[in-house]
Amino acid sequence: MATSEQASAGAGRNAFARMHWPVGLPEQDRTGFTGFAAFWHGMRGLMFAVIACIVFVTITGPLHAAGAQLIVSPSGQSNYDLSLDHYLGRLTDPDGVLSFSDVVRRPDQDFQPVVDTPSPGYTHDIIWYRANFQVDAASSGIKTSSHDMRLFLEISPPYLDRINVAIFSVRDQNFIWRTLLGDNIPANDSTVKSRHITTRLPDLVPGKYSMVFRVETTSTQTLSANIRNDSTLMTKGGRTLVLSGVAVGALLVIGVVYLGGGMLIRDISLLWYGAYVLSIAILGIGLSGLGLLLLQPLWTPANDLVTGVGTAFSIACSTMMWVTVINLRQLNARLHRAYCIYSTIAALMAVTSTTPYYSEFGQYFLSFHLLVLFSMFGCLIYRLWRSPQGVYFFYLFTLGIPSFAAAIYVASLVGLAPSTPLIQAIYPLSTIFHLLMMGIAMAYRTSHLEHARIAAQSRRHRTRQLADEQREFITMLGHEFRTPLAIIQRSAELISLHIGDAGDGIADRMVRIRSHAGQLSGLVDVFLTKDTLDRGAFKLNLVPINLQVFLSEIVSSVDQDSTRLDVTLHGDADTAIHADPTLLHLAIINVVENARKYAPGSPVSIDCSHRGDGFAYIHVVDHGPGMNEEDLAQVSLAFYRGKTSDGTRGVGLGLHIANRIIEAHGGTMTMSIGEKGGTTVIFKLPLDRETTIYNIRHRNTYRLASNRVPRKKGAE
Repeated sequence: MATSEQASAGAGRNAFARMHWPVGLPEQDRTGFTGFAAFWHGMRGLMFAVIACIVFVTITGPLHAAGAQLIVSPSGQSNYDLSLDHYLGRLTDPDGVLSFSDVVRRPDQDFQPVVDTPSPGYTHDIIWYRANFQVDAASSGIKTSSHDMRLFLEISPPYLDRINVAIFSVRDQNFIWRTLLGDNIPANDSTVKSRHITTRLPDLVPGKYSMVFRVETTSTQTLSANIRNDSTLMTKGGRTLVLSGVAVGALLVIGVVYLGGGMLIRDISLLWYGAYVLSIAILGIGLSGLGLLLLQPLWTPANDLVTGVGTAFSIACSTMMWVTVINLRQLNARLHRAYCIYSTIAALMAVTSTTPYYSEFGQYFLSFHLLVLFSMFGCLIYRLWRSPQGVYFFYLFTLGIPSFAAAIYVASLVGLAPSTPLIQAIYPLSTIFHLLMMGIAMAYRTSHLEHARIAAQSRRHRTRQLADEQREFITMLGHEFRTPLAIIQRSAELISLHIGDAGDGIADRMVRIRSHAGQLSGLVDVFLTKDTLDRGAFKLNLVPINLQVFLSEIVSSVDQDSTRLDVTLHGDADTAIHADPTLLHLAIINVVENARKYAPGSPVSIDCSHRGDGFAYIHVVDHGPGMNEEDLAQVSLAFYRGKTSDGTRGVGLGLHIANRIIEAHGGTMTMSIGEKGGTTVIFKLPLDRETTIYNIRHRNTYRLASNRVPRKKGAE
């Protein structure tokens, strides 16, 4: 192809070109990387990056066209590397009615240049590509022989599903070669195992030709074609394959390390970062062509699968990573839930990878993901405004650049911007930048967590020491309590023996002193022993208890002690349980005392019963003002006091201790609010079936005996 015709060919139409010896390779265009030096200057660098990207997108087409060169060499000496992109024209066939002959005979005006124009994006339409070229006599010595070079057609990207390629001879007016390629097409004799879709070209005699491509794919419609000889195919392909393999391997290792580290230290941010790196590694397998080279021979749709799964999972994991990093749940719980639902849907889109529906996923979901990216960017700005910390400036910088780069790249995928080499390079470069910056953030977070872990261990060790000292003190205190309590009990007994006929009132008082001293001694034995403190559980002394008798004694003692409370008892006389009487007495008294404090003067009713489910139920109902839903949900927590507790003595342990006592007995404590106010506390305790059944039978036998009428003599 003649170098004098490159300008017109690069300008857009499918002009004929000639093959000539090269005069040298052009310098690589490095303009696309100069803007990154300014990215390290905070938000000013971010704005510069956006402007630089816009400028690059504008000028990259002419730069690439001007740099297009034909690299031709004689047999067996130099490299032969020819890009067909500048000579490719594109034609859309939405109805799929065109044939190869129709496309060959179409005028150049019907074709749209591939370079500097937006691609069709994700579409179900059939897209035709045509490149016209000419082989002259000077380069016709490339016929196959043991010393002549062989030519190959290399097509990218590697995820195109089905490509029909044909070469039309203008002189003979017929097609001299056809083949079927694609990552969904099994390999044939002419297919070359490579990271790109590659096949061997036939020998061409001097003359004019047209190369026609018919492309069907569920992925984005971007096609690039190169003609290479075996030398360039091996050298360039080998170097790129090694670099791609190293990059993907490094990402897999980093992802596994962070994923495992996040699981070990139970840090959700590290976990999502590791998952994100793994998803990028999977996506890299598909985009780099490793999936086509290694997996496609084993299963034809494998490359589509890894590309689709990597895309879907990278969207889901990156979203969840940023949601976790900026702590969106604390900022807005509903918005956090919406992002979680979105990430779940994105991950589920992986099931469309090998189906025609993947086009819809790419066309609509990727476009919507741009809005999600910028919305997270807005959340990060809001978080920074609410809490101006240095780490959020770092996150803003880390998220901003990849977001704008992803916007440009996705715009090219969906057909809103031209697919140029710079745009193709922006996304992987910004992804690498994103991974590195987030790696720095995660490394800092890991270091911070390690220091926090060491500090927590130190505090835990100190807390354990203080707890041991506290246990020793409480154990000693319990021992000291027993002596005065024993003296009180013994003194009360001696006084009762000597007061004689002092009156029923004094005798009742002495009985109550002895009873309460005994209860207090029992509580000391339960709460202030070393075994209870070490195990964190109560040591129960279970005995059979008739609930009605037990509750009647509690009601009697409450009626004598308090003049501000009216307590009534209703219940089933047969219900029996196995329980620790001292602890159960304390639990019920705590609930009753709670009603006395917060509903003074209101009547309290206690009811006991049993059901066929194997449990006994104790209902303690007060008729006071009740409590709100928030207090009801937390009132059983230690040291919690309701909003209406102002001016009321207490530390918020009564209901908490009652709940722990009931749980120690294998039961549950529930609280509810009545329709007309008041609070209902229900103790659910395991039923003593044998004793209850015995009580029922004994009661029935007694009733039958009392109702039996004796017969009179002579009644017969």
